[in-house]
Amino acid sequence: MLLSAAVAMCGCTAELQPETSGTGGTILDEGELTEALLNLSVGRFAVEASAGTRASIPSATPEQETAEEKEIHDIWVFQYDAATQELLIKPRYYTVTDQAALQDLPVYLKAGVPSVVYAVTNTGYDNWANDGTDASWQKFRQAEQLKKQTLPTAFPLRSIDKVSIPMAGASEEVEVTTGITVTVPVTRMYAKLKVKVEMRKAGMELNNVNVRQIPNVCRVETLAGDGNDEPMDAVPFPDGTTFGSIAFAASDLEKNEDPEWAVFYVPENLQGETEIQGGNKSDAAPSDALVVDVTAEIGGERYLYAVYPGGNSLNNFNIQRNQVYRITVTITGEKGQSNPSANCFVVKPDGFLSFEPYYRTETGGGYNFADYLSPHDELLKIARVGIIWQTKDCIGDNTNGTLVQLGENTGDIHQKIYVRTQKKGNALIGAYNSEGDILWSWHIWVTDDEPDNLGRAVTYYTYDWDQNGIYPEKPRIQGYAVMSCNLGALAENQKGMGNGLHRYPDPMTQAFGMLYQWGRKDPFPPLRHIASEYQDYNDEHTDLHYDNSNQVEVHKTSAADETKLFHSVVGSTLTGAVRHAIANPTVFISGTNAVKQNEAYVQAKNNYFNNGDWCPAGESDNKLWGGLEPAADGMKAYTINSNNNVHIYDNYGTEKSIFDPCPTGWRVASGELWLEFTNTGINPASMGDINYDDKFPIGYGMNMYMQKWKDGPTSYFPTQGTRVGDGGGIRTSSCGNYHNATTDTGNRVNILHIHQDYGLFHIFEYQFYFYYVKSVAGPVRCVRDSK
Repeated sequence: MLLSAAVAMCGCTAELQPETSGTGGTILDEGELTEALLNLSVGRFAVEASAGTRASIPSATPEQETAEEKEIHDIWVFQYDAATQELLIKPRYYTVTDQAALQDLPVYLKAGVPSVVYAVTNTGYDNWANDGTDASWQKFRQAEQLKKQTLPTAFPLRSIDKVSIPMAGASEEVEVTTGITVTVPVTRMYAKLKVKVEMRKAGMELNNVNVRQIPNVCRVETLAGDGNDEPMDAVPFPDGTTFGSIAFAASDLEKNEDPEWAVFYVPENLQGETEIQGGNKSDAAPSDALVVDVTAEIGGERYLYAVYPGGNSLNNFNIQRNQVYRITVTITGEKGQSNPSANCFVVKPDGFLSFEPYYRTETGGGYNFADYLSPHDELLKIARVGIIWQTKDCIGDNTNGTLVQLGENTGDIHQKIYVRTQKKGNALIGAYNSEGDILWSWHIWVTDDEPDNLGRAVTYYTYDWDQNGIYPEKPRIQGYAVMSCNLGALAENQKGMGNGLHRYPDPMTQAFGMLYQWGRKDPFPPLRHIASEYQDYNDEHTDLHYDNSNQVEVHKTSAADETKLFHSVVGSTLTGAVRHAIANPTVFISGTNAVKQNEAYVQAKNNYFNNGDWCPAGESDNKLWGGLEPAADGMKAYTINSNNNVHIYDNYGTEKSIFDPCPTGWRVASGELWLEFTNTGINPASMGDINYDDKFPIGYGMNMYMQKWKDGPTSYFPTQGTRVGDGGGIRTSSCGNYHNATTDTGNRVNILHIHQDYGLFHIFEYQFYFYYVKSVAGPVRCVRDSK
């Protein structure tokens, strides 16, 4: 059986000789092949010209194309009989290392038969059209079949990323002879989208430019078919098509050759033309139409604007391949959309925040926010607000109530809370009722790194899986955009090494984020004391924290000492643990039968109640972070380890919950995110099986590849340690214990447990009981709440 040759184009013809040995039969008899030269020419982008429109500005000047937009990194070559349109050779994959060689690429083709040669470039997969089995390339046997195939993945791109645009094309009819040059003009299968933002209101700042409703499929031939005319009606996508997004942070624009324009490359999305009966273009937009969101800020509030590009600014919603769409968004300062509240807000130093505490839209888990905070119930109505704890000068002295302030009583859900910040750090502010009880609390994350900016996020692409297994060899599945750092972190990467205490502004531990017990909304500050052994959660091992006055320290302990703001209680003694957690956001609820013991104590399974949950028996809830109950009827599931009863379920849920600790527009990640961190989707057998950048300086964390195997964008995951079930700390600097929103059966949490040791790098943790119980407090990595 002849196998496809995946080789580098380096001018050495011996390396291009296809393999000719193997076992098994084949339907296709290729016979003897001869060496020919392929000449690939990339066509120009077409500038969409239509009458006066800001969604596609006409231009007689051709688009100034960049070198990256023309680059070809890999090629699939198909040769079809010109008469029968059937394959003459099995599809072959070649990689290109020298762009100068694109005019003279040696390939092997069948001679003596009038044929047409097709090329599909930049797929990024060497087993897409031929994995060595007859079944794979049979899908490409006819030329019409090739045209209707979709790419294995359709990654949207930004101009500041590694640009590799898929292209396709075919030669004229040719009869191959030895040494002949076959010319194949190829055309980009993506459109180019350019967005410029002009702000007319003084003091307004651009936050990000986000493109969404990007289809995750791209067909070799346009979905519109062979016609040259632009489709007037929407062209449907294949069943199962999902949609994603990609964004530019305002700070990223400086990296562009022309910083005025955010430049994106996206698969075509043909939604046709609609009839407009007055109103704006957005009023008639089809649900799957590509849309550009622009977020700007002024006075502590965010303003969102949506624009629909296309063939015109009136009623055309087509995004066609190889076309350029230029959009100028003019912002006059009127707010485009109200922003609902969340449990965390990202604010810049010396910044200003205003939010509507009663206004919540989350529905995940089926909880009703009005059951906890309501302007229409005296016991649930906010009487005053204040700072529960803060790092020094994060907000400042709020004794007079001027830095955290309750706005005018509107009598409805639109009453506001105002917050003024001072320095980088973290704080927790609370709302109190007339009896002095904490009704709700909000994490104020003060940083100038813009972690909630869409443009700083990296979309992950994970492995496909079903009830029979996980499939790393298949094209990856698009996931969600991942936040650039841990929730509450003050840096994206680690700097320096050492033991002992490393408080702010020491840069060594600033990538450490807050710690969260599974299902709780409120953060515990991280340990800053670098030590592998068990340690008390106290002031000597953390940052120092202060009260509403910014003068008086609030203290910590892992013990049951109510004289300290941060202390522990045993969860089995509580009735109504969730409401207790809301009213006592600084209190660690132990899943063990006692608090503050030692490492041996927390490792023993018989020292836990209710399978290690912080909720007592009868109160366990798997839906607190928006996940679904595991093992529900009809739910996709795969057994990872039958001996330990470990599974992965399709139980992420579609909605964020009111207890999710992430900022607006973000939510706790799904367990599927972690699959692609190893070469199998399960726990590794060696360090070489882990998808991390081992060239990254060794520190207290791991730099993980997010989209491809050992290639593409990365994100840093600190090994910052955890608070274990009794409230104590452990493994600061060596252990990363990341929560996600879903659970397994038996109250098991689907954590990611990482070490720079393959024997302790666990996509699925089932070796160490005390790490996968719900009472463990670990870091959280947020993802966008929609693709």
